[in-house]
Amino acid sequence: MKKPLFALIAIFACTFSYAQVDQSSSGYSVETIGKISTLYKYIELTKQVINDENIYNLKYQNLEFPQMKDMANVRFIATDQELDDLYNEILMGSKMKRNDPIKYIDLDRGKLGLSRLTSGQIKILYTANGSSEVKWTWLTKGQLKKVFDK
Repeated sequence: MKKPLFALIAIFACTFSYAQVDQSSSGYSVETIGKISTLYKYIELTKQVINDENIYNLKYQNLEFPQMKDMANVRFIATDQELDDLYNEILMGSKMKRNDPIKYIDLDRGKLGLSRLTSGQIKILYTANGSSEVKWTWLTKGQLKKVFDK
């Protein structure tokens, strides 16, 4: 009599211990605006709307040197117009001269630096407030359009 009772208790315990709680506890969905993935880099722009504010997350990782963990996660709040302005500022980086000084844009938690590489490519540098570590990547105009869904 003890064995069937023990087996029944074990079955109930296992069944109820693996019950899932609501998987979306925050209730905020993440929308991918655009993404680039090549052998040399990974770049993604996502958006979340929380309390009627657009919170964007620009993630990028330099994959050129696998032994380095060169990854940036740039979070900022912006309206649709401010995001368009940021896109245009970055796009203007492709028209800079190679010897022009780096142009900086203040974002919520740091500074985004823009300069030009060869053939109109845009170099993006990011430094978080209070840090001296610089995370960088580069984009062509076409890749920039894809990331910002233009």
